[in-house]
Amino acid sequence: MKIAALYARVSSARQQRQETIASQVAALLDYAQAHDYQISPPHIYQDEGYSGASLDRPALDRLRDAVAAGEVEAVLILSPDRLARQFAYQYVVTEEFERAGCQVVFISHGFATTPAERMLQEMTGVFAEYERAQITERCRRGRLFHARQGHLWMPQAPYGYTYLPQTETCPGRLVINEAEAEVVRQMFRWLVDEQLSTYHVTKRLNEAGIRTRQGNPRWAGGYVTNLLRNPVYTGTYYYNRRKQAKAQRRNLPGAGPAKKPQSSRVWRAKEEWIAVPVPAIIEQETWERARHQLQLNRERAPRNNKVHDYLLKGLAVCGYCQLRMVGHAGTARRRRYLCSRKESLHVSLHPCPGRTALADTLEEVVWQSVSALLRDPHLLVEHYQLRQVQDPSTPEQHEQQRLHRKLIALQREEQRLIDAYQPA
Repeated sequence: MKIAALYARVSSARQQRQETIASQVAALLDYAQAHDYQISPPHIYQDEGYSGASLDRPALDRLRDAVAAGEVEAVLILSPDRLARQFAYQYVVTEEFERAGCQVVFISHGFATTPAERMLQEMTGVFAEYERAQITERCRRGRLFHARQGHLWMPQAPYGYTYLPQTETCPGRLVINEAEAEVVRQMFRWLVDEQLSTYHVTKRLNEAGIRTRQGNPRWAGGYVTNLLRNPVYTGTYYYNRRKQAKAQRRNLPGAGPAKKPQSSRVWRAKEEWIAVPVPAIIEQETWERARHQLQLNRERAPRNNKVHDYLLKGLAVCGYCQLRMVGHAGTARRRRYLCSRKESLHVSLHPCPGRTALADTLEEVVWQSVSALLRDPHLLVEHYQLRQVQDPSTPEQHEQQRLHRKLIALQREEQRLIDAYQPA
């Protein structure tokens, strides 16, 4: 009895719903039992929702590692296209397994073994790839044609709508999902009427216990931002807004070897967009006010604050949470520092109870303390020696020493204030 592994793959959500990967696994297990292969649960590898056009798949990577380590003697796969769509990828992986002494068995379609057979199979793969490209292009042009006629095709409707697929008598279209649409209207009211940021809109959704379409109790800030920017809610769905492009990947230092760049979606020119009328959830005036408010929120965001400097941003530490304090965007007279957990996005995290600090006051106090240290070398040496004290052997001693250092610092600060305000 040979020790074997099995590999199964589906590339789309529709295939996952139809449980085609379960049928693949069942067929492979039946074949293994009939042909005296032993398969343990750790050696069942499944890639759900991964395209066969690339070899960058987590289960396939684990399988290749197991074969390289000599853990299995054979790999069972339903057919070559489940391993990869392109013949070159099929050949690379199959040859890699064979060099490691592992047999590759395609139970429903054989794989060539002689050079002549492999050349014939490669030619067949070229024609299959050409046919697949033709089908893809015909589908793309057909969808563009139908979109210009006001028909829609989409895998999933935007939040607030339900997609009704095409039938023999009716084209694909969007209809309003009243339960979700009311949540959308509430989000725009929070943004426009109360002038909340998307951060606080997300926080209110989480606090109210409103679940996403998938049933998740936590809303992501990026998803909320994209929803509030989507023009579909005014009654126009734009088809053909994006296209596939090569991903631009930065090679960050210390990030390890660069992986093969994957494709990404980029915006097309606005002239290429196809406008399709759909039922409106909000009015055009509300949409314009929302766009204006989002622009104001971007200008007021701390990350975009280029006017006022916060000298202690990331340096000051909250006395309650021991977390870094950040600058709060506002007017020049009301610059403040606050704990980074002052306003928690998730209900499970309790907001910091500490008070905010006026930036001018805090920066002045810190500057005076630093100036005093620089003017008194002996005081600077004393502080340095306190920092160099070794950690005590027990937690109780550690806490006592920390309190002692804090008491010394408070006494010194009190004396400094007395000296500063003592009449001349």
